[in-house]
Amino acid sequence: MDAEKISFLLISLAGDSFSKLVEALQEAKVGNKERVAELLAESDALMNEAHRAQTDLMVQESRGESCEMSVLLVHAQDTLMNTILASTLIQEMIEMYGLFRPILEMGEV
Repeated sequence: MDAEKISFLLISLAGDSFSKLVEALQEAKVGNKERVAELLAESDALMNEAHRAQTDLMVQESRGESCEMSVLLVHAQDTLMNTILASTLIQEMIEMYGLFRPILEMGEV
């Protein structure tokens, strides 16, 4: 697969993964633990697929197949890295919602 196709694939997969993360956070806010788990699993699967595409690009380059650097590829890499970072932060936020849920349900806040 050429760099342009991989770039679009990375952007698509990472973007979809990010959307699942945001949706999971919204579900955590209302206490829907089952849906949160489903969305996080879907997000992880998309992110893993994006990471495999990124790895394919690195393998091609390590074999001596030149990869033309483009703004599109930089954007794709940036999108994936931001999604990975968001995943870490959103998972922490979801855990915090879980910790605060009992307090909120008691109506003391």
